[in-house]
Amino acid sequence: MEKVFYKGLDLLRPDVLFPSKMPRTAVIPVVRDPRTGYLNAGAYSSGVLNLKPLHVLFGPKSPAAIEVFHQAEEFTVALPSRDQVDGMWVVTLQVPHGINEIDVAGWHSLLPRVTGTPGIEECPVNLECKKVFSRALPPPWRTIVIGEVVGVHIDRDLLNMSRADVTRQVPMHEFSVHPDTGLYSLSVLSGELQPPGKPGKRWEGSEKKVFVSSEDLYQPENDQILMNSVVPRPTYILMTLGEGNQLSAEPLSGGSLQSTEPAVQIAVKKETLGYDNIQRSGEFVISVPGRSAIEKYEALEKCAPDFSAAGFTLLPPNELKVQGLAECLVSMDCKVVLFEDVPGTDYALVVAKRVGISLDTETSTRLDPQLYSMHDRISFLNQHYSQFMYSVLDRGMERKWGFQDPQNLCSVRPLPSWGSRYTGAWWGTGPATINYWMIELCQEGLLSIEEYHKVMHDIRLWNGGKLVPHLAEYFDESLKSALRERLTKLLNKMAWAHRDMAKWDEVHEYLRTVPEPALSYFSGPIHHDKWYEGEA
Repeated sequence: MEKVFYKGLDLLRPDVLFPSKMPRTAVIPVVRDPRTGYLNAGAYSSGVLNLKPLHVLFGPKSPAAIEVFHQAEEFTVALPSRDQVDGMWVVTLQVPHGINEIDVAGWHSLLPRVTGTPGIEECPVNLECKKVFSRALPPPWRTIVIGEVVGVHIDRDLLNMSRADVTRQVPMHEFSVHPDTGLYSLSVLSGELQPPGKPGKRWEGSEKKVFVSSEDLYQPENDQILMNSVVPRPTYILMTLGEGNQLSAEPLSGGSLQSTEPAVQIAVKKETLGYDNIQRSGEFVISVPGRSAIEKYEALEKCAPDFSAAGFTLLPPNELKVQGLAECLVSMDCKVVLFEDVPGTDYALVVAKRVGISLDTETSTRLDPQLYSMHDRISFLNQHYSQFMYSVLDRGMERKWGFQDPQNLCSVRPLPSWGSRYTGAWWGTGPATINYWMIELCQEGLLSIEEYHKVMHDIRLWNGGKLVPHLAEYFDESLKSALRERLTKLLNKMAWAHRDMAKWDEVHEYLRTVPEPALSYFSGPIHHDKWYEGEA
């Protein structure tokens, strides 16, 4: 099919940007601040970079989370099920540092077995990890964190389900927008594995979860645990140009292909043509095949790097000398931002930004806002995502193909601080984020001005009076404990009231029990004589 190539500012167009991403698994990393002991939890998009040992990748963006992951040497990655969508969004709320997001979501901490960082009891899979790599990218880009799995907690029920049934529930994928509600949506895989897997052994026992450490995780008798710990991996073809202008094609699964730059985050094995070519030139093309190209992709796995022997043909070169593949849904011209060997592994992490995108003319046309309604464009985009191939491990660690299910979308109404008029996006960061949320609640008539001042007064006092340092000497453990309990209950009620509007009555009732703040800055605990020390 004929292709259209986009570059420059056209790469920011939604009809170009969004069809070039592959929906990624949504996970909830939990990390403990080494300095304060506070827990931090939030939802991120994730990918798998390596199987044995199992390495997971994600990218925190908020300054607070980046700082904690920079300092910490371990964390736990929880995988939520489709029944936990609301809780997953609640933990992403920008609560004050030291308020446990797990408690705000109404969940419970899972006791760790190898590390000192708990997981989330309600999540069906928890991966205890040791950090093996972290690197900050230039602002406003994210920080890249890679963890090696050293222990797995998994619900016993999952081990007695077929892999197809598991993929219908876990993991969740960051997807698109629900065409009927217009709200943000998450998806699961269809369970359409090709061919169907064989039943495994029954896992009996009275405890809800099974735990396996890294010493036993890769043993054959535990493959049902390992296969459910490896999230479905996006599949694509890496095109590079060698010396003598020789093109090389390498089939890959894993990493992350995102919409925001630097969008491409992949692992490239050392001692491969791709590794040598990228290290030398800093350029490559990612071509993403669809369902119709499965046979060609599997043929390429046997004859790589010879793409022509697998039945692929080349696109003309665009921004780079490297060429993409005509039979693929999308091809992306990429320039390297970060190329770094991951210590103790046989691969390099390659992070790159896209400088050009090739799409089928049908995709370009069906996403044209001048020709199609919003509903039709979103419906087509979700169908487009359902063509992407995901490598899914089944019984015996055998690879099967899985696909996104556009009929199985979870529609989510985000909180005002996610998609805020003030912060610009749900990942808005900084100390003012929660203040923006409270302002919007007042504008929506969900909070009164008096209630706003009660909430913000407690937030100012939190963390030992961090925002009013002269109060620190009066902030004892009993006050700190009472304030933590009050803020946790309050934020829990407010967050969940967004999922059930009737619960705002509970919020107002609880706020009536919260002490009145000082009536002005010149009375009460915020005012203090130390403000005037040293003045003439």
